[in-house]
Amino acid sequence: MNEQSLEIAKQDIDAALSTVEDMEKHLNENNLSSDMIKEQFLFLSQKVTEIEGILKQEGIL
Repeated sequence: MNEQSLEIAKQDIDAALSTVEDMEKHLNENNLSSDMIKEQFLFLSQKVTEIEGILKQEGIL
């Protein structure tokens, strides 16, 4: 895997994990509106798609 692709994938994974952690925290505190939940799930979906693209490009998937 090329180093630049690896770094981009790592950043995308870190961003997705951070979003999941934030969602979990806010859900436990009941501080998330349905619009915010939708926005965060769309962000996660985008990151997963980007990671999938990198992995396909590198021949891993």
